[in-house]
Amino acid sequence: MTKTAWISVDMEGISGIVDREQLLPAGRLYEASCALMMDDLDAVLAGLAERSEIGRIVVNDSHDGMLNLPWSRFGRDVDLISGGTKPGSMNAGVEAADFAIYLGYHAMAGTPNAVMDHTYSGEIREVMINHRMVGETGLNAAWAGAHGVPVILVSGDQAVAQEATELLGGVETVVVKEARSRRSARLLPPPEAHEALKSKTAQAVERYLSGAVEPFAFLAPLHLEIDLMTTDMADRVMFCPYMERLGGTRVGQTFDSMDQLFRGFYTAMALAAGRPLY
Repeated sequence: MTKTAWISVDMEGISGIVDREQLLPAGRLYEASCALMMDDLDAVLAGLAERSEIGRIVVNDSHDGMLNLPWSRFGRDVDLISGGTKPGSMNAGVEAADFAIYLGYHAMAGTPNAVMDHTYSGEIREVMINHRMVGETGLNAAWAGAHGVPVILVSGDQAVAQEATELLGGVETVVVKEARSRRSARLLPPPEAHEALKSKTAQAVERYLSGAVEPFAFLAPLHLEIDLMTTDMADRVMFCPYMERLGGTRVGQTFDSMDQLFRGFYTAMALAAGRPLY
């Protein structure tokens, strides 16, 4: 039986990306960054094409408004999940896959020497599940793991590669750049980065098929804590009826499932959005 591959594509960890001007639709370098996303994705798809065990491939556009990847560039047997405000956000569609790949990911908020470190939004300072700090890699891997789906590969800078290795164990990582600060990095030449993505993808699938990669999951009950940037943000989160105030900028709650936890996290993030005037 063939396997379904699922790929979440963010932008901050894509080859050649180092700065905010490249990341937002209003930025002068954004259109070029979308092309860089597609180049990295093409390399991963080429690695998957080397494995006859792979049938369907699902790609979830996972950056900003999630309208970055050009549908016209997709070939046969590759589905695109596009658009924002979708159930699961960066995780949309993963529950129907056999394994997941995180392409172009970045380190959690507060990580030094990491390109554009953050955890889902600029309002969030820290996220913990069952007293373990997680970023987007950990949150998303826990969602996937709750559905029995392992993460087999993570690409980005050296900081997210270390974060993924420490958290997920048997995952393959591809370092396409070495961050020197939040907005600078030493970049691999495109041919080297793309060859690494292609070869590591094929290796990751081989490890998965050999049984060397397990889903990552937390045991219920699941305790979520979110530390926000300001007390005003925490004030707004208190309009969510099930969240509790744990401190000046800290909120949280305990959930029975990862699906519930993620909805709680996303609701808190949405309520906290936007900085106060003063």
